[in-house]
Amino acid sequence: MRLLAPIAILSAAFAALAVPALAPAQAPAPKLTEDSSGTFPDKVFYLQLPSRRALDETSVKVTENGTDVLALGVESAGKSGSGAVLLIDASNSMEGAAIKGAMAAARAFLEQRSEDLPVAVVVFGPSDSVLTDFTTDSEKLTEAVAENPELAEGTHIYDALTKVTELAQDEKLARTTVVLLSDGTDVGSETTLADAVAAANAASVRVIGVGLRSSQYDPGALRKIAAATGGTYAEGGTPKALAPIFAEIGARISNEYVVTYRSLLRPEVKATVKAAIAGWPTATARYTTPAIDFAPRGSFERGWIDKVIVSPWLLLFILVVTFVLIAFAILTAVDVRKRSIRRRMAQYVTVPSEEESRARRAEVAAVLAEKAQRRVGRHRWWQRFETDVELGGFSLTPLALAAWTIVGGIVASIAAAILLQSVLGLLVGLAAPMVTRYVVSRRVRKAHAAFAEQLPDNLDVIAGALRTGHALMGALSVMVDSADEPSKSEFRRVLQDEQLGVPLDDAIRVMARRMQSQDAEQVAMVMQLQREAGGNTAEVLDRVAETIRGRMELRRLVDVLTAQARISRWILTALPIAVLVLLFVTGGDYLDPMLDSMAGIIALVVGAILIVVGSLWIKRISKLEV
Repeated sequence: MRLLAPIAILSAAFAALAVPALAPAQAPAPKLTEDSSGTFPDKVFYLQLPSRRALDETSVKVTENGTDVLALGVESAGKSGSGAVLLIDASNSMEGAAIKGAMAAARAFLEQRSEDLPVAVVVFGPSDSVLTDFTTDSEKLTEAVAENPELAEGTHIYDALTKVTELAQDEKLARTTVVLLSDGTDVGSETTLADAVAAANAASVRVIGVGLRSSQYDPGALRKIAAATGGTYAEGGTPKALAPIFAEIGARISNEYVVTYRSLLRPEVKATVKAAIAGWPTATARYTTPAIDFAPRGSFERGWIDKVIVSPWLLLFILVVTFVLIAFAILTAVDVRKRSIRRRMAQYVTVPSEEESRARRAEVAAVLAEKAQRRVGRHRWWQRFETDVELGGFSLTPLALAAWTIVGGIVASIAAAILLQSVLGLLVGLAAPMVTRYVVSRRVRKAHAAFAEQLPDNLDVIAGALRTGHALMGALSVMVDSADEPSKSEFRRVLQDEQLGVPLDDAIRVMARRMQSQDAEQVAMVMQLQREAGGNTAEVLDRVAETIRGRMELRRLVDVLTAQARISRWILTALPIAVLVLLFVTGGDYLDPMLDSMAGIIALVVGAILIVVGSLWIKRISKLEV
């Protein structure tokens, strides 16, 4: 037992001497960092070595959860499509030792650069200046950082980061590392921090922020950019401290390798990736495989025609058309049963000619039209519509025009529902009757205006015919033969009514009501006086024509004086509608608060009502009766 004590003391002494001797011999470990730009199952990692060494797939063993990976690739940063950008602050706050230290740091970075790594040098202030674009030429890079750049007022960090992101995209680099040096916070950038970070992430740009302490320095911007893009942040207290920081960053980037492989793991599995290199400890990284997205996307992007084909509104349209065709077939079959046996049997004995087929189709259409006429003919609104269609000079009958309006409304509703992919599109069809009514009313107004313009000349013709010896009815016949439409048809109707026994003045009053002409009422009064008291009708008609022309001139003057108010009405009515449509088409989600909330919808409805009321009010005050 006495011998064991000295032995234990000697063993402890040897152990104490051996520990410090072994510690320096332990090599630093490589670092393995995941690159978020990879898309699972294709994974991308950065393998950073403690010192420079040539690596390839044969000298690196990569495993994932203990299993060798598939399709392993190992390339240096330059050969794998990576690049670096030195982005240096050149604002007035960098004057003196700061800008000298920054350019010395850039030269220290280039000394550590591997030959195959393309580097660009950009300085920024209120504007960006590219000292050299991406290049591996050492002479160009050395020349770019040999002298201090000119300084200016302003620190546009976010604008500069967006600029170098565009440079990287133009160079078509897979990954880019930006070494961003600044001694202050952003001042004057048009781009926001969020937009700059989004642009960097979209272009696989990693930002390593380097801050130089100054009186106005704020590290918040550089820290946020570095953290949001997967980079790091370092800080130098003096300009001389920048060179070691840049040299270490240059060595780190030059000693990086891009490791790519294809993962075979299932979704939502925690993975441990290990990269083993002979002579160094194993580098480890961890991640979780993403979950499977079961959202339906289809095998291709559907075009407009595909969306129409699969739309439920097309099915609704087909059902409506099928129902109409079945109803038409039933009605036609009922009409056929009403025919005589001889006519029905003749269809099976002789082959009907084209003229007979047309006659039968016309007969069926006439039967259907007669049934529809009996249903709506007794209503006053339909009688007014028939009168307006007749005055408008339409080639279609009122019933046919109404039928086409219904068909057009159904087609417009289904088309709008298909295009908008919403049941609200069916409301578009409600505008079809209003459109038809507007078209008919417009034609009627044109007919009224043409009749009013032609009336004085027609009265002159009647007066001239009376002076040549014609009787009143003969003078009317002479005028009708030479008149234009619609006066020709209206005065011919007057002649026909008179031949049927209607007094001439009453027939003219009917015409005046049809054409909404107060001047024609005066003509009716003249005819009544001539019938009851006699007199020089030609001279009276001349005075009436002169009075009508005077009123027409006064009406034209009023129209000219109120033209500005009418134009203002249409501008004020169309302007908010045009702005709303423009915002809906180009404003993105600008109108979402108005369209997705009850308060917004109520505001839109109230606004529409106010627009209509204002338009009608301006119309009312700008219309003067003459």
